[in-house]
Amino acid sequence: MPKRFPEKVRLSAMEMYLKGDKPAKDIAATVSKTYKVNVTPSTIYSWARSMNWKETQVEARTEAITSVKEKESIRFSRLQDEHLDTYEKIRHQAEHELGNLNYTRAFDAAKAVDLGIQGERKVMEGLINLQFVQDILGVLVEEIQDQEALKRISVRMKGLMQSRSDNG
Repeated sequence: MPKRFPEKVRLSAMEMYLKGDKPAKDIAATVSKTYKVNVTPSTIYSWARSMNWKETQVEARTEAITSVKEKESIRFSRLQDEHLDTYEKIRHQAEHELGNLNYTRAFDAAKAVDLGIQGERKVMEGLINLQFVQDILGVLVEEIQDQEALKRISVRMKGLMQSRSDNG
C-alpha cells in the first residue's frame, strides 16, 4: 500500500516544483528535511504526473508572462494615446491659426499642421507595431516549452522595451 503524506508536504513539494528552479532530487531532500519524512524523487515525479503539476506549471508561467505583457501593453497604449492627443492638439491649433492667419507666415502654420499630421501617423504606426509584437510574444509563450529559454527571452525583451522607452 502506498505511503500517505500530509497535504502540507505535497503542497510544499508542488510549490517548489512549480517554481521550476530545483530538480526532483532537491525537492525531495528539502521536503524530507523540513517535514521530517522520507520523500523520494520518484514520489515527486509520481505526484507531478498524477496531479498534473507540469500542466499547472505551464499555465502559471503563461499567466505570468501574459500579465507582464498586458501591463507593458497598457503602459505603451497609454503613452501612445497621450502622444496622439498631443499631436492632434498641435494639428488642430495649427489649422485654427492657419485659418486666422495668426502665424507671422503662412508657411509656419502649414509646417505646424504637417508636424501634427506626421506625429499622428507615427503614433498610429506604433500602435500597429505594438499589436505585431504582442502577437509574436503570444506565439513564443505558446510554443516555447523550455522555461529557462523563456526566462532569457523575457529578460531580453524587457531590456529592449526599457531601452526603447528610455530613448523616446
